Amino acid sequence: MLRALGYMFYIAIVVKAIATEPSCDVCSKYDYEEKLLERVIRNELVLKDTLDKITYTHAKVELTLARIKDDQAKLYEIINVLEATKQNVSEAVQSIMSQTVKDVEVTKQTLRVNVDDFIDSRTRNITATVAEMFSSIQTLVVQTSKALDILRDQSAVPMVMFHARLQSTGEFTYVSNQVIVFMNVLVNGGEGYNPNTGHFTAPVAGAYLFTVQYCPTNGPMAYIDIVHDGKPLQRSRHNDVTYYLCVTMQAFAKVAMGDKVWVRSNGNIKVYQYDEYYWNSFAGMLIHI
Repeated sequence: MLRALGYMFYIAIVVKAIATEPSCDVCSKYDYEEKLLERVIRNELVLKDTLDKITYTHAKVELTLARIKDDQAKLYEIINVLEATKQNVSEAVQSIMSQTVKDVEVTKQTLRVNVDDFIDSRTRNITATVAEMFSSIQTLVVQTSKALDILRDQSAVPMVMFHARLQSTGEFTYVSNQVIVFMNVLVNGGEGYNPNTGHFTAPVAGAYLFTVQYCPTNGPMAYIDIVHDGKPLQRSRHNDVTYYLCVTMQAFAKVAMGDKVWVRSNGNIKVYQYDEYYWNSFAGMLIHI
């Protein structure tokens, strides 16, 4: 097709050259033909150069089109890969979201169970605490009621007094920091002394006098404390290697209602009780309110 176009272009140039050739009376026929031939040859060379350029350009166009087709095929392949990747990513995202939702539900259920357990535990603790507080309040109400009864019955200082001693004849051994319980109660005005625990609980706030008599066996050292809510009010120690003796100590204390006072050993001790001559006893009395 390009070659046919070239010949047509050549013929047009020749016709134009012949049509525009000026007439020359003096020029010979051969001279004219020679010049015409030269012009035709030049035009043919120009035409050939033009055809070569057209052929080269056509080849480049064909090569460019082939590359474009190759690039287009690669582009389609990349697009297909991207589409497949997109599908895989979408499936992966859906799977992750589904697993995440399941994990969130499991976490919510676990938290709900933990919160319920925590609330139940706190509720039980609060219930136990309330019950303990209620019991303490009831005890305080009873003590207050006793104190009010004493105050109503007495026009001056109410009668709060106790006296108790060890329960039988014999030797009694105590270890360090042990409460000495005087179980044989002789007087218990105001019902403040408990012979089961050895504690005196003040039914009325005021100033009290406490006294202890103890009779250590001959030889070992005896240590005795009068204690007010865990703190010593008075301390004593005694021993005699030749004979049994009895020792007395006293203490004054300002005691609040509900405070406790008791006797304890301040070391490993042994005392002797004989109902006719040796009394180990604990006594106390309210002297001022």
